[in-house]
Amino acid sequence: MKRRTVFKSLMGATALAPAALAQAPPAADEVIKIELTAADAVADPRHKFFTPQQYATLVRLCDLLGPAYNGKPSAKQAEAPQFLDFLLARSPADRQVLYAQGLDQLDIDARLRWGRGFAALNDGEAGELLAPLRAKWTWKAPVEPLARFLREAKSDVLRATVNSKAYADAGTGSRRAAGMNTYWDVIE
Repeated sequence: MKRRTVFKSLMGATALAPAALAQAPPAADEVIKIELTAADAVADPRHKFFTPQQYATLVRLCDLLGPAYNGKPSAKQAEAPQFLDFLLARSPADRQVLYAQGLDQLDIDARLRWGRGFAALNDGEAGELLAPLRAKWTWKAPVEPLARFLREAKSDVLRATVNSKAYADAGTGSRRAAGMNTYWDVIE
């Protein structure tokens, strides 16, 4: 059932309430018919920010940066790529450029080195491209654009994973046990 339909019917019901009170109540065996739709029919399956190629690269990157462990879901299982797509669509332009260029650069480097996109690389090949993440961490952001992107992406992927509903559900059943008690969930 569409939310819109419910709200429209409620608005109409309040406007017609005095007139409806004058009429006889419906019979007990009368069935109210409610319009139902499949979730996929009303959902928007398109990506909000990333191109399909960038999104495939992001999914693979999330898979590598946030693997499942100790019964906790991976970043992919926690739907971190979907959240980052949603977040980046509403982020400042400089953040959008960082992600778009970073994902494009990972894909270009993979194609130059192995002749296929980043999403198609095995763990060892992808790990070679993620070498900037092995550098010693400092407060100062890396100068190289790819290293700066990877550092930001790792932080965002881990934060999105730990604050997801799937991660909280995999814990003790309490939201306190997971993340920072601020897991995201789609409102609409």
